[in-house]
Order: sequence, then C-alpha cells, then structure tokens
Amino acid sequence: MREFLRRVIGPRKARGGAGPEDPRSAPVPPDPEEGGWETRDNLVITILAVAFAGFHLYTGVFGVLVPSLQRTIHLAFSVVLAFLMYPPSRRAKRGPAALMDGLLAAGALVSFGYYVWQEKVISEWITFVTPFGTLDYVVSLLATVLLLEVTRRSTGFPLAVVGALFLLYGKIGPWLPGALKHTGFSWQEIMESLYFGLNGVFGIPIGVSATYIVVFIIFGSFFEKAGGGRAIMDFGKYVAGQFRGGPAKIAVVTSALFGTFSGSAVANVYGTGTFTIPMMKRLGYRPSFAGAVEAAASTGGQIMPPVMGAAAFVMAEFIGVPYARIMAAAAIPAILYYLAIFVVVDLEAARIGLKGLPREELPRPRDLICQIHLMLPLIVLVWALVSGYSPMRAGVLAILATLAVSYVRKQDRMTPRHLLEAMAASGRRTVMMGVATAVSGVIIGIVTLTGVGLNFVGLVLSLSAGIPLVSLVLVMIATIILGMGVPTTVAYIIVAAVVIPALKSLGFDTLPAHMFAFYFAVISMITPPVAPAALAAAQVAGAEFFQTGFTACRLGVIAFVVPFMFIYSPELLLIGSPPAVILAAFTACFGVIALSLGIFGWFHEKLTVSPRILFAAGGLLLIKPGWITDLIGAAIIVLGVFLLHRRGIGLRPIGQTRPLPENPNRQV
Repeated sequence: MREFLRRVIGPRKARGGAGPEDPRSAPVPPDPEEGGWETRDNLVITILAVAFAGFHLYTGVFGVLVPSLQRTIHLAFSVVLAFLMYPPSRRAKRGPAALMDGLLAAGALVSFGYYVWQEKVISEWITFVTPFGTLDYVVSLLATVLLLEVTRRSTGFPLAVVGALFLLYGKIGPWLPGALKHTGFSWQEIMESLYFGLNGVFGIPIGVSATYIVVFIIFGSFFEKAGGGRAIMDFGKYVAGQFRGGPAKIAVVTSALFGTFSGSAVANVYGTGTFTIPMMKRLGYRPSFAGAVEAAASTGGQIMPPVMGAAAFVMAEFIGVPYARIMAAAAIPAILYYLAIFVVVDLEAARIGLKGLPREELPRPRDLICQIHLMLPLIVLVWALVSGYSPMRAGVLAILATLAVSYVRKQDRMTPRHLLEAMAASGRRTVMMGVATAVSGVIIGIVTLTGVGLNFVGLVLSLSAGIPLVSLVLVMIATIILGMGVPTTVAYIIVAAVVIPALKSLGFDTLPAHMFAFYFAVISMITPPVAPAALAAAQVAGAEFFQTGFTACRLGVIAFVVPFMFIYSPELLLIGSPPAVILAAFTACFGVIALSLGIFGWFHEKLTVSPRILFAAGGLLLIKPGWITDLIGAAIIVLGVFLLHRRGIGLRPIGQTRPLPENPNRQV
C-alpha cells in the first residue's frame, strides 16, 4: 500500500507536487492551515486526509447521512487529524512529541468514536430526561480536554481560553454578579447538554462544517489544482497590471476573485500575496503598505459572493433563509468595500508617482483565451446557487465542472495523482474548521443552557440607555474583540448567540442584524492587536506588524461604515423596491469615492483639512440611502470640489502632481 501511494503521489518536489514540467509545481510558502510538522510527507496523515475528504465527497454526491452520524464522523476525523498535524509547540522535537501525538490521536479516536457508535442515541436524546451514565460522563470529560488541547494547537490560545471560560461560566454562575449570574450546573449536566443531543458540540456550527463548508473547501482545492488560481492571477494582471500602481490593483482584483471560492483571508494572503507583495515592493510601495493592501483585499474575500466566508453558511442556517439570499444581500457592500480599496490604491500610486507593470510582464490576450474555460466552474457555482440548489449540491456541481474543464488542456489535466493531492489538501484544510466549529458548539451550548444571551440583552440596553446607535457601537466593539484571535466563523457564531437578540429587541430586522455582526467579525481579521490576515501579510512583506495592521484598517475603513448604513437603510442589502435599491447603490459608489478622498487626504496633491472634512461628510451622507441625505451629501461634495477649484487642483488633469522626490518608477 505504501509503495502504491508513493508511485501515485510521487516525490514531493514542492507544494503542489505536479512535477518539474508542470506549472502547478511552482513553490508556494507553507499554508498555516496545513499543520506544523512536515505533514506533506507523512503517509498516515495523507491517507487519513484523503479518506476524510473522500467521505464528504461521497456524501455530497450520494446524499448526507443522518445529522448525528454525519457530524460525529466529521468531528472524529478532524480531532484525530489535528493531533497528528499540529505539534504541541513550535519548539517541540519530532521524535518524542510524535509519540505523544500518536497517543493523543488514539485517545481522540476512542472518545469521539464513542459518539459515532452512540449516534442513534444522540439523535433521540432528551436532555436531563434520558439517563446519563458514568461511561457517558467520563468519555465526555475526556473529549472536552482533548478538544480544548487540539483547539489550542490548531487555532491558538485565544479560542481555547474562550471555550474553557464558557465551560467554567456554566459551573460558577451562582457566584457571579449582576446580569452574569445564573443558577449554575454540575459538570455532569454540562457534559450531557454539550455532547448528547444536537444543540451543543454537535449542533448547527459543526453541521454546517460537515456539509456545506467542507464541500467548498474540496472545490477550492480542485480548482487550484486544475490551474484556476493561475488563471485568476493572469486575469488580474491583464485587467489592472498596466495602470499606475498595477501590482496593488492586481492584488485587489485577484483577492476579490480568489475570495469567490476560498472564503479564507489568511489563505488569500498566502495564495495571492506571495506574487503581488514582491511586485508592489519592486515598483516602490512601502512594505507595510504593500502588506496592508493584500491583507485588506484578502479579508474582503470573506464578504465576496458567491462563496464568501464559512460564516455566511452558518448565517443562512441560523436565519432559516436560502444561501442565495445571503449571497445577494452581500453583493453591494462587497462592491463598495473593494471600490474603496481600489480608489485608495490609485491615490497612493498617484501620490508617490508609481507606474504599472512593464508590458512584457503582462499576459497576452491569447493566454487568457486559452484559460477562459477554467472560469466555467465559478459560473456553474453561481448558476446553481441562484437556481435554488443547496450550497452542498452547488459545490458538488462546481467540483464536477472543475474535473471536466481540467481535461481541455493537457497541462491542467487532473490525473489520479493530482486528484489524490487535491483530496489530501482538502482534508487537511478542513481540520481547523471542524475543530473551531466544535468549540463554537460548546459556547452556544453554554449560552443556551445558562440563558446568558437574554441577560446580555438587558446589559446592552442598560449601557446604551436604549439609544440604538450606542447599542450598535457596543455590538461592534464586542464583535471585534471576540474576533481577535479566533476564526471569523467562531466570532460570528458567538455574537449571533449572545448579541443578535439585543439588536432584534431594538427593532432591527433579522437579516440586517446578522449581516451587521458578520461584517465586524470579518473586519477583525485586520484589526490589531491580533489581525491574522495583517500578520500573514506582514510576514510576506517583511514589514512591521502593527503598522501593516493599522494601514489595512484605514484601507478597509468602508467595512466599518457600511454596516451602520445598511442596518438603518437595508436597501444596500437589496431589501426594498428596485428603484430605491438602484439609487442607493449608485449614490453609495460616489459616496465611497468621496469618503476615500477625505480619509486618505490626496487628490493630485495633499488636501487641507477643510476639503477632507467636506469629502468625508458628503461621502457618508451619500452612502446612507435616502434622497434627502443624497442631496445634502452631493451639495457638501460640490462645495469641497469648489474649494479645490479655487486652489487650482481640480483644473489639472489626473497625473499632473506637484514635483516629487526622484523615483525611477514615477508616472510620466
């Protein structure tokens, strides 16, 4: 068996492993989602990862199992693989630690395999009514300890600490003050509520991971292996590479396109930033700005339809609406987000006098035409989602389309070796999501058990004195703090369980309230002091982390503004009459441009305080739907343009700026 797999998979030259003659073998930096050991060469992990992805591909094609069985198998695979993939610490030595990892993986197989064996009992369990035996209790305690440890390894300390604190909260409730106080529960009651039934660890979050999310991870791996990533990069170069500041605009375009199927900010940074950040630095961008552009653009991929981030699938389940509705609601805010980044990138290029890529570095039109068939899977995915297919079935159709189009050209063909590599990569990339959603189930289970969500509603109302805007600011701060150091999906799930009831009690509609929490969970990826996307980009760029993170926040400032607009005026979420939606989208685009000018402070030359304030204020009013605010905002912007006209700035064509220091890449 070992020799057979070695013959099929072949020697690992570089990540991608398609051989030296294949463009898919180009070296790429390690993906942090794929573990700390040399997992690519570990035969046991490869076999388990292929089996993990194969199980989900089988259920995606032939139909999922009953929820209790589908979810327990998914979690058992995730935890066992995580112990084998992630070392106990960065300094751990392979030999002794590997033995301990094997023992822990065996313990995880026994404990979580117990729930697979008991899946029928779990599906019919009545909490605090069905007898909860000693063996059930001991296995649940062991599973909890193993789950927290594997969470620490795979996602870091923050999420593991949050999970442990929620568990402790369920126990010490009687001794807590004010709104946090509850009657308290024994460890037996806590374990029973978390593991037996479908409301805790095996609840909605891991249910989404075990069905929708994993299928899209498999699709992303297949799409990359078939050459789709290369096609997207070439398309971005062709569309934006020739303009001033070309590499930065390439980063914006390619990250938006990568986000359509990856849904992971950090994966986007490593997938596109390894190409775009060096190009930006070579043409004259500061390392911190280059990293910030990539971090902000990659973070936006989580709000970019059709796939978006994993949290969007959880949102559809929480609200009880088709995923296509979530996808449609996110369209206009996603466009506004990327428009703002694109404008700021252009202004920065004009400010320091950067030009685009040399013509010889741009792909030729015929090269794009030869790869255009690789875009068919994305078209199939969008069509399937819009046509009403479930996200899981849409993902399966996209996978089948990827396999079909890969045979158009010999160099993209998905051979058995490439199929195994894509399956193995999919299994590894699913592990972290399976573990994170399981811990999310712990948090939701404790919130449900203790009723802290209802208490939090009263706390928010009392702190805000019933003022909706103040409540929204408090929710924004809480969401960003919760999102620091935990995956976006987990941050959203926590907020949805604890905070959303407070927003609904203030009169906000369900979809806008959930989208509000979702957007701030996403933006936490570039918000210091943790900011995983900014950290990854800073590493690639060789830049200072905090400077990169704060610059990324400035680039993505529209993500801090738009949620406040659409929760009050949901036309930006396609809620309302078509004329109102069209007008809101049209004026919001102009508002984003004006707001970017005001925040960035450059238009042909550095702007003074007065025009910046006018542009920012007018832009905010234009972004908010409503003809009165639109008229006032337009008038304020016209006043700002008049001030620039008096200084002579508005009369000069774009590209003519004040003399700048010598720069060999300056636009002439």
